[in-house]
Amino acid sequence: MARGTRPRKNRIEVWCSNDEFSQIKTNAQNTKLSLSEFLRILGKGYQPKGVFDIEAIRELTRLHADQGRLGGLLKLWLSENKGVGASVRSVRSVLQQIEDLQSIIANLILKEARRL
Repeated sequence: MARGTRPRKNRIEVWCSNDEFSQIKTNAQNTKLSLSEFLRILGKGYQPKGVFDIEAIRELTRLHADQGRLGGLLKLWLSENKGVGASVRSVRSVLQQIEDLQSIIANLILKEARRL
């Protein structure tokens, strides 16, 4: 019996190599669709969107780690030898780098949100 509410009476056979099948299956899994649904929407001209953009997540993770390191450096400067630590110029520079990273992270998140 057909899944869903609309009747599906036609079947299309597609021949592909093992590598092609593996790639199609992986792409379908990345979009959380069955193979049939994935191929059907591609055939109708739609571009399925993955649940997550792996590259965006890697970039966000890297930026988050950079931000953590900068925050740790700032904390060390401010807590070590109170009043004698880093120069005002150095602290401002680190704060600016943290703000820049926050802006990049926010832009990546907005880009990804628009894509989904």
